[in-house]
Amino acid sequence: MIKITIDGQEVSVAPGTTLLAAAEFVGAHVPTLCNSDRLESFGACRVCMVDVAGRGPVASCHTLAYDGMVVKTSTAQISRLRKNIIELVVSEHPLECLTCAVNNRCELQTVAAEVGLREMRYDEVKIDKPLVDDSHPFLTLDMDKCIKCARCVRVCDEVQGSFILAMEGRGPDHKVIAGNDTGLAEAKCASCGACAVECPVGAIIDKGTQSAGIPEKIIKTTCAYCAVGCGLDVHVRDDKVLRIEPSIDGSANRGHTCVKGRFAHEYARAKDRLVSPMMRDETGELVDVSWDKALQFVADELTRIRGEFGPAGFAAISSSRCTNEDNYLAQKFTRTVMNTNSIDNCSRVCHSPSALGLGRSLGTGAGTNSFDDVEHTKCILLVGANPTEAHPVYGARIKQAVLGGAKLIVLDPRQTELARLADVHIQLNPGSNVAIVNAMQKILIEEGLIDRAFIDEYCEGEEELLAQVADVNIADYCDIGKVDEGLLREAVRLYAASGTAMVLWGLGVTEGAHGTKTVHGLINLALLTGNIGRLGTGTNPIRGQNNVQGASDVGALPNVFSDYRPVTDPVARREHHAIWGVEPPDNKGLRIPDMFDEALAGTLKCMWITAEDVAQSDPNTEHVEAALRALDLLIVQEIFMTPTAELADVVFPGVTFLEKDGTFVNSDRRIQRIRQALEPLPGTLADSAIYQEVALRMGADLGLGTPPLASDVMDEIASLSPMWGGVSYERLEELGFLQWPCRDSDDPGTAIVHENGNFMRGKALLYPIPFAAPAELPCDEYPLFLTTGRQLFHYNVGT
Repeated sequence: MIKITIDGQEVSVAPGTTLLAAAEFVGAHVPTLCNSDRLESFGACRVCMVDVAGRGPVASCHTLAYDGMVVKTSTAQISRLRKNIIELVVSEHPLECLTCAVNNRCELQTVAAEVGLREMRYDEVKIDKPLVDDSHPFLTLDMDKCIKCARCVRVCDEVQGSFILAMEGRGPDHKVIAGNDTGLAEAKCASCGACAVECPVGAIIDKGTQSAGIPEKIIKTTCAYCAVGCGLDVHVRDDKVLRIEPSIDGSANRGHTCVKGRFAHEYARAKDRLVSPMMRDETGELVDVSWDKALQFVADELTRIRGEFGPAGFAAISSSRCTNEDNYLAQKFTRTVMNTNSIDNCSRVCHSPSALGLGRSLGTGAGTNSFDDVEHTKCILLVGANPTEAHPVYGARIKQAVLGGAKLIVLDPRQTELARLADVHIQLNPGSNVAIVNAMQKILIEEGLIDRAFIDEYCEGEEELLAQVADVNIADYCDIGKVDEGLLREAVRLYAASGTAMVLWGLGVTEGAHGTKTVHGLINLALLTGNIGRLGTGTNPIRGQNNVQGASDVGALPNVFSDYRPVTDPVARREHHAIWGVEPPDNKGLRIPDMFDEALAGTLKCMWITAEDVAQSDPNTEHVEAALRALDLLIVQEIFMTPTAELADVVFPGVTFLEKDGTFVNSDRRIQRIRQALEPLPGTLADSAIYQEVALRMGADLGLGTPPLASDVMDEIASLSPMWGGVSYERLEELGFLQWPCRDSDDPGTAIVHENGNFMRGKALLYPIPFAAPAELPCDEYPLFLTTGRQLFHYNVGT
């Protein structure tokens, strides 16, 4: 530490500390315009000047402290200089404050008031007023208001990594341009809105702000799109969203967000929202009915089906779109009221292979490390994922890590943005994942690139793995994948030699027919090289939807309770019996594919589907639709009339994430709050309240209030989930988030699981993955290989 004196106060700071940061540390306010906590120091505006003894005025944002330095943050000379700088800036700035969209939120206004600027000594600079760029669907550029701070340019470079903004010209003609001065619409803008967040004036604003005005309240919540779990600030007035901005203190996004989280919120008040329960009339048409009629009909029918057909007659699908509390109550209703384990969620379609592989090999079905680790790794192995489009905020952090020197290996049939940035791109043939990962294991072993000490101390199953890998012919497997063997060897050496490497994978791995095998193979790569249980290492699925992790965590699966406790575990069964008041069911629950098969077989009579559009998103559409039509009763809980809802006998109108309280779990096990920002539309009801209302009409009670209180539901989850034992709303409000495992109220949560070789299953399991050919291959009649993928401006099934 070094000692400096600021305004007569001695303070110790770390070497490399800027004078601006040191001043803030002692509580001295220094005004700035071009500075941002998220960006590198720039020193463009000079408003932040302070006086250093022996040197005079310096820009505090990029002047580093040294031992013995004496600093004054405000002197007569400094005040005069700051005022003069602001006067010069204002002389080139249109004085249209009352009609400006950022009036009362403008940093130039604030600093002008701070320095006491009340009148101008300079004539207004006469230049041709630049045209307003209104070509972008979400953003407007008005360079007449630009103050040349370059914060928009820098955030596009340093945070988003798109590099589409730049400064052009000199003097009064100095301005920000997009692309080759072609305008934002043609510049391949990612529409993250970071430039508008950083702009201190109104030069770049989102179009919703232009007529939005000042909100009555700002509600902090968590994004309901992908599983990054970005913190959002929802600006509300008259029960409408004026705009959404990224929370500066959002733990997963650090003040950044993507086009979906920032701008795609109008669905919450869309005119085609479902706002009344619906039932089939005598002609077979879905018509609006009262809540009481729909609830009583469902209760009577479920009672009949339970009595006539027992556990085999009912199954439920809950939703990764919904909260942990909603999902917990869905599985509690299924198990306590309908007496069956037939509850599943959409992770069956996407990341159930991740959960199975991670659980079997390491002891828990979740990613091992945090998003932050991408900034501490030396090598990233990215397999079957396109984060810059599917998870844009995390994708931007990966880009920044690579631009900062981390090595990147991409296994993907497509030329994605990150593939173009990669040190090695293995453009494998679709469906050849198992072959290529097997070849990579063989190369590691054959070339002696394994971590012998780590394997001996922390792993088991090596003999079985070696026996399987011995039969691998690298050349043949490379031929299957249409991969150059030399390039594959280069990738394996790069991964093994880095010392700190992490594996990330997405739906390109898990939506294949042999997804679980590939997951095991990727985990094997990490275990063989000792790249697990440390900062910057690990094996991490990048999960798709906002709460696909949480829906499984809280027991919306047929074989486990919350916390992945097997439904056959006698201890878990006793504990659930004690709290639920009923004996948990012991039948073998149906998975989603089994549900469709049993419906067509006539065994399954009723399905209750919440916020999942299986008729559009699940494979083999004709099979799925036929199964849904074969049911005696299909109940769908939705916010829009989806293709699945169109097939329902009863439709319950639910609410959006903006209209409820609860929690989500993101892809790195981060439990975060969502908070109600809007009142539910008249005629709608929260998902958890619907389960409770039906339960009450069936003579049961889910036991957590009517309607259930989200915080009480979380308390019950924690009481039945050892790895969530320290989770409560009080702690989430205090700490912002908790990463499970979090076992008690003194546990701060766990950023890295299996740290230092302490695997949850005892020793990690090296799991053999014998080659299996793709389930479907192109042929003369069907010559194309169709694969899944997400685009930046499109989400899932389009709902």
